[in-house]
Amino acid sequence: MIEYKKHHQAYFILDVTDLQKAKDFYEDIFGFVVLFDYLKADLPEEIGWVELSLPFSSARLGLNLVSEGQVIPGSGQLCFYVEDVNATREFVERKGVRTGDVPDDYAGMATGRSEYGYDAFKMYDPFGNTIMFVGNDTTRVAQKSEQTNG
Repeated sequence: MIEYKKHHQAYFILDVTDLQKAKDFYEDIFGFVVLFDYLKADLPEEIGWVELSLPFSSARLGLNLVSEGQVIPGSGQLCFYVEDVNATREFVERKGVRTGDVPDDYAGMATGRSEYGYDAFKMYDPFGNTIMFVGNDTTRVAQKSEQTNG
């Protein structure tokens, strides 16, 4: 069984070519609230990530900035934070589910892996829809361990 991170939510990711336009649309039409904006967090442009939430906390929408021509209308993705990304991957692969690595150029993943220590993989449902799993922030886990042991 997959062990989900407690106090995290699942969210859908949509690729967009204009974050401001997308933020304005989802705020205005659906009442989403911006939870995280890479620009306000003073992160580099290649991160290109904004997270929004409905007025209730169990649903989130991630907007991922991509280049013109990379958006596939009707596409989207489900993403889960899990306690152990490697155990989760082994579990779904034992079930015969096709998995793949998350490319470094996806949503600033290379920066996320190197600077923030996240690891992730993707799997595909029977219809080809992508579901991404993100594991522990290994950088912070390692820092805590060093502080405890040091």
